[in-house]
Amino acid sequence: MPPPYRGVLFDLFGTLVTFDTARLGALDVGGRRVHTTVAALGPRLAEWVPGVGLEEFWQVLVTVSEEMARARCDDHVELPSRERFRRTLERLGCDDTVLLEAAADLSRRHMSRIVTATLLPPEHTAVLAAVRARGRVGLVSNFDDTATAFVILERHGVLSQLDTVVVSEAIGLRKPHPAVLRTGLRGLELSASEVLFVGDSFADDVGAAVAAGVDVAWIDATASGVPAGAPAPTYMLRQLSDVLRLLERS
Repeated sequence: MPPPYRGVLFDLFGTLVTFDTARLGALDVGGRRVHTTVAALGPRLAEWVPGVGLEEFWQVLVTVSEEMARARCDDHVELPSRERFRRTLERLGCDDTVLLEAAADLSRRHMSRIVTATLLPPEHTAVLAAVRARGRVGLVSNFDDTATAFVILERHGVLSQLDTVVVSEAIGLRKPHPAVLRTGLRGLELSASEVLFVGDSFADDVGAAVAAGVDVAWIDATASGVPAGAPAPTYMLRQLSDVLRLLERS
């Protein structure tokens, strides 16, 4: 039987909130259609880096994003979204005197598209309400813009149901670093043994839970199974609603 949990921490993207990538906008890149927020940056991009087209910008942004992703696999440091845009603009020859302003502007426009692409399925709303009725509830998310995470939570009516919100950009570290979950535990004012963490990423969510000593329910939506040699999660679910049956058993 599961222990009587007094609180639940949820991951955000892929767990509570999903994406409709078609809402991001579309860009033709090398003869293929790519759903990306870059499609909405055209007028501002022309102001900050004249002569640079959307396709060229997208290609450099992807390269920079991949470089940053590789680096954070080692150090788990979360850099803000505007830093990704700053590095991209710098490589494209943006004037140093406006570089930081340009990066912040494009990042904000990028994030506004991210917000409109998020969805909260009705069944997820029901899960959150049911869990809230049982005890304390929090959210711990890997995301590179804290303000936008709060906008998303407010947009979908989630923020008022949470006792604590931890976004990796705000603390400078991201899951699987245990500091993210430990910060969530402190926000709930509960110990590791009293809390269940629910997430959909094996590497980030299960990894963080194991490192922090927190029980974790992993949503294996694709039935891919636990990677060979990896530590098993405490529980395996197929969808978020399965967490309710788990909590009823406790």
